[in-house]
Amino acid sequence: MNNNQPLLVIWWPKALDQTRAEEEGRVIRVRYEVQSRNGDKLHGGEEALNRLPKDQPCLVLINPTELGLFAVIPPKLSGSKLKEALPFLVEPYLLNEPEENHVSLWPGLPGHTGGAKLAAVLGKARARAVVTACSQHGLKLAALSCETLRERTGQEGAAWLSGQDFILVDGIDTPLLTPTQQPAVLKVMLQRRLQQVGTPVIHASANDYAWLAQQVEGALGENRIQATTRAPIEPLPKLLNKSLLGIDELRKLGMRPMVNQLGVRKLIAPALALFAVAVLGLNVLAFKAQRATAAIEAQIAESFAQALPNTPMVADPLLLIEREKRSLNAGLDTSNAQGASALLHEVGQAMDVAPFNSMVDFAWADNTLSVRFNANVTEDQQGAALQKLKARRLDAKWLIGAQSKLPVLQVKKGPTQ
Repeated sequence: MNNNQPLLVIWWPKALDQTRAEEEGRVIRVRYEVQSRNGDKLHGGEEALNRLPKDQPCLVLINPTELGLFAVIPPKLSGSKLKEALPFLVEPYLLNEPEENHVSLWPGLPGHTGGAKLAAVLGKARARAVVTACSQHGLKLAALSCETLRERTGQEGAAWLSGQDFILVDGIDTPLLTPTQQPAVLKVMLQRRLQQVGTPVIHASANDYAWLAQQVEGALGENRIQATTRAPIEPLPKLLNKSLLGIDELRKLGMRPMVNQLGVRKLIAPALALFAVAVLGLNVLAFKAQRATAAIEAQIAESFAQALPNTPMVADPLLLIEREKRSLNAGLDTSNAQGASALLHEVGQAMDVAPFNSMVDFAWADNTLSVRFNANVTEDQQGAALQKLKARRLDAKWLIGAQSKLPVLQVKKGPTQ
């Protein structure tokens, strides 16, 4: 996306209007403007969605009544953990489930105590409907945002008319949004906001101020709202950096979001160089790690072979050696064909295909060896081991541990069943 390319700004209608148009088989009509990147209007009006320019990046502005804005103090988290926590942070303000919303954090409350930020909440179903319509009509969606996320350009407040809404941003509380068609509500809400401690002087353009003064009839006392050439609010193209849905979320909804191609080109060369260095470094580390691992495994195999000759390592070698040591210390008859060591040796050979570290422990009682394995020993491996043991004329069977629920192999010298 060229940073100098004009921007198509669309004020999206309410969900009810969109649904009604779709049910009647009509294409929704939207208010739009084509603006330069500094916010100057080039042209605009009202048009059907399918007749808008398809070759310009598009900024879609959600209707302010469909975006929840709440002053919250975010937890001391960052990255994916913060993103996962946000829906539950605003849960007390919402009627639906936290998982049904897109929630994002934005600045805009420098006068609010406690380091609060604006939490913007947009229903996932509503976002999906908007993005799907943009995709169907070939619009090049660059961002999905809302006018109420605009920030002041100074210490003063800003007020402006947008369609059928009056919006006021003062930086000490969430933006004020009231319908222009209800002057009584507008007057009450405006008076309450102007009476707040710390509210700055509010500036509105001359046209907006004249309309406002006529509607509220003296509610602008003490010159708290003043006329100016242009309200001190950032231009709409700045909202490209305040998208309610990230690039990954837009892709999941089937939209290929536009990106800043110039910025990407500038990053390609350093990214490739960094990638080459990273790959080289990882290869060196991997080579060193493989050599170290091979040396350790060779030492383990040699030590194990000396301690338990002709015994495969079906479990952790240290565990097997320790178990064998305990058995010897307990005075078990290892020379007897029915001894624990002999049977353990037979089990090791029968379970030679079992996963490494699959053996948990074993016990010896009443001339019977009970070997407990992890759940990663499959039924096929169990059956194969059973056949091998029976071929050695050993009485063997598989059980399920009463407490651990893990497979247990019981073996003793005797005729096969």
